[in-house]
Amino acid sequence: MNGKLKMFLAILSVYPLGIQAQGIDDVISSLKTTGHFDATVDYSVLMSLQDDVDYTLHLQSWEAPGDTLSPCDYLIDWKVATPSGDATGFSAYYDGHAYNFRGDRLLEYHFDRDSTLFKTRGTGAASLPGVQRRAQFSELLPQFIAEQLAEIKDNPDYTCTVHPDTVINGKKCIAVDGVMDMSGQILKEFLYVFDASGKMPLMVNLENNPGALAEQSINATYTYKPATSGSTESISEEKLLTLYPEIFDRYRESNFAIEKLPGQRLPGFALPTTTGERYSRMLGDRFRATTIIALLDPKAAFSEATVGAVRDAVDKLPFNSDVIWAFTGNNVDEIEHIIPSIRVGEHLLMSAKPLARDCGATSFPTLIICRPDGTVSDVILGYNNDLSSVVIQKAASSVK
Repeated sequence: MNGKLKMFLAILSVYPLGIQAQGIDDVISSLKTTGHFDATVDYSVLMSLQDDVDYTLHLQSWEAPGDTLSPCDYLIDWKVATPSGDATGFSAYYDGHAYNFRGDRLLEYHFDRDSTLFKTRGTGAASLPGVQRRAQFSELLPQFIAEQLAEIKDNPDYTCTVHPDTVINGKKCIAVDGVMDMSGQILKEFLYVFDASGKMPLMVNLENNPGALAEQSINATYTYKPATSGSTESISEEKLLTLYPEIFDRYRESNFAIEKLPGQRLPGFALPTTTGERYSRMLGDRFRATTIIALLDPKAAFSEATVGAVRDAVDKLPFNSDVIWAFTGNNVDEIEHIIPSIRVGEHLLMSAKPLARDCGATSFPTLIICRPDGTVSDVILGYNNDLSSVVIQKAASSVK
């Protein structure tokens, strides 16, 4: 436990405790119903084996009633000092649209084009939230803190104490502190401090793996500007384009170029096979038969299911068709775990990011249906339970 957390816990210990359940329920309720939230946060990560890292964050969130994907809309803007100057980035989410800019790369995800990216994968401790729920620093937003406190309250691995009448730096506060203990080992110590009146967060302090060699301390301190009469409307793509015009101009990939591909000639490419050979074709080259190019990420969900659906469709087509499996990764073991062996009429390629980029594909799986003359007939974005039927329908349309 670092010195700062010890100091705050010492302050808390001199104040009486309230009714624990009622106290934490009140805080959760206030956080969940936050309207427009706007705060600057000084965020520090202290690690025993690495240099400390200090971020300056600007956090905003808005109510999102009826949105089942996220407890709020949000915009997170961050800055961190590096030896070569300040590095900056942002994350945003609203109404099924997520954006992330970091390291000169702008990624965007749209639920109506690929809903799988927004769904939680796996279960229990191994689960991976959707892209909208794992944006860096989103856990500092009040609506997300409400979810964390609800987990702390209901999970028996956590023990916590609510201090409803605490004074820190002369300010009346509510504090929640405790530990996460699994099988007698403390994995985390935490302290959340909230303003007593509005119950907005003032400080978050986390100790991960306390006492271990890989101990990590996270300190977040919130600062609020006086209330203004400025706009409290939620974020939108139009606002993002206004806030970050250079980023979108320089780094936005042709996200929807894939949708304009039908009727165009498939771009040429030369990619390695998993057996060390090379498959090449030039722009305008013909195919032997109707061909399905399957762009896949070996680490993404539904890659195996996509392979099964496409093969099922090919087996049911009333004419011959070929398949090019083009994986964006270059780990042969990962790829061959998904496709241990190829069938007649199939090709297994890897390192296909250039092909995906040239086609405008930014999410996976993406299927491109090509006529024998080398032109694109149709595209299919993402995976769904009816993928086999969709492939049959679109492949059949390509020969009409």
